[in-house]
Amino acid sequence: MRVLVTDGNERSALAITRALGQHSIDVVVGAETERSLAAVSKYCWRAISYPSPFEDPLGFVASILQTVRRFHVMVVFPVSDGAMSLIAQHRQKFAAHTKLPIPAATAFEALSNKYQLMQLAGELGIPIPQTVFIPDGRLDGAVGGLREFPVVVKPGQSVVKVNGSLRKTEVHYAASEAALRRLYNTIDYLRQPSLIQRRVEGEGQGVFALMNKGKPVALFAHRRLREKPPSGGVSVLRESIALPQPMTEYAVRLLQNAGWHGVAMVEFKIDRQTGTPLLMEVNGRFWGSLQLAIDAGLNFPYLLYQLAAGEPLELPPNGYRIGVKSRWLLGDLDHLLLRLRKKDAELSLPPGSPTKLEVLMDFCRFYQRGTRYEVLRLNDPRPFAYELRQYVRNLLSLSQ
Repeated sequence: MRVLVTDGNERSALAITRALGQHSIDVVVGAETERSLAAVSKYCWRAISYPSPFEDPLGFVASILQTVRRFHVMVVFPVSDGAMSLIAQHRQKFAAHTKLPIPAATAFEALSNKYQLMQLAGELGIPIPQTVFIPDGRLDGAVGGLREFPVVVKPGQSVVKVNGSLRKTEVHYAASEAALRRLYNTIDYLRQPSLIQRRVEGEGQGVFALMNKGKPVALFAHRRLREKPPSGGVSVLRESIALPQPMTEYAVRLLQNAGWHGVAMVEFKIDRQTGTPLLMEVNGRFWGSLQLAIDAGLNFPYLLYQLAAGEPLELPPNGYRIGVKSRWLLGDLDHLLLRLRKKDAELSLPPGSPTKLEVLMDFCRFYQRGTRYEVLRLNDPRPFAYELRQYVRNLLSLSQ
């Protein structure tokens, strides 16, 4: 009963470590440094360091394989897109030594690549925002298809290969045609397939899934209450909701079509004008708000472990709890600081966003019934202390 969890500085890695450790599973936490957010948890059995998957992809794979052999690891949980992609590509090297409850590399690429995903969604009848597909970075002839600004520019892939190493990409906003052209003239990874989409105003919702060779095993849904940056990004406050339709059916349709195996989050935005759930992206791995599902009673990491180990799945008999909230405190602090320091226009906020005073008052509601803190846990305090130290160091370095 030993599991290797990669990307120890991800909050989802901490959630996995705690969820498995509470079931007496030995958790080996890997990161680019031996100390990491998940590694300082009392539920971490061993911590190891490995080469950066971005700078040395083959060294990363070799290090993970060596760790699997050294500690007789039964199951490997890749946490980030980079780790998932690399391990999926080299899964044959791991086959004789451990279990990988992850999708095939082709399935992962098909749903993680936003360019391919949006085309597939159109074929499957799943609603997407108004989209212009840019296959090679050339805007000529494509800009005429845009009816209004601002628009959202999305690279096809969240991680791209440049000169043999991996590099993260970002989502961008363009308020005008001139700004859009500047983006495509200055950002090199936009010369690869990308999307230009109408900006959708509305609530973000997501369906979390555990799939067993294309069949849904466990499903969960949440809505985003606050994000960082405020215009849309990582959720810092979120709430469990009942499985919504037709959104859940869309998510399952996508994952079944890909023959998905393992976990995934399918993200939507509910268009404020029409009430239609529009597909945003698929995270083909453990997601940032994983702790919410665990707190609501659906322990995805342990269920995935049981699936990999061939054990009967211990699903909650009454489903998960609705109305549970999860708050990432330091992420919420970032949200507050951005709102206080910058104007709404600078943050690309839609009309009707909360005022600065309302945001401040909401932040100060530290004790709310049904709300749990994602990182801060009294029975496992070291991860929050570690996160707080890193946060303060970053603030000090930015001020110098």
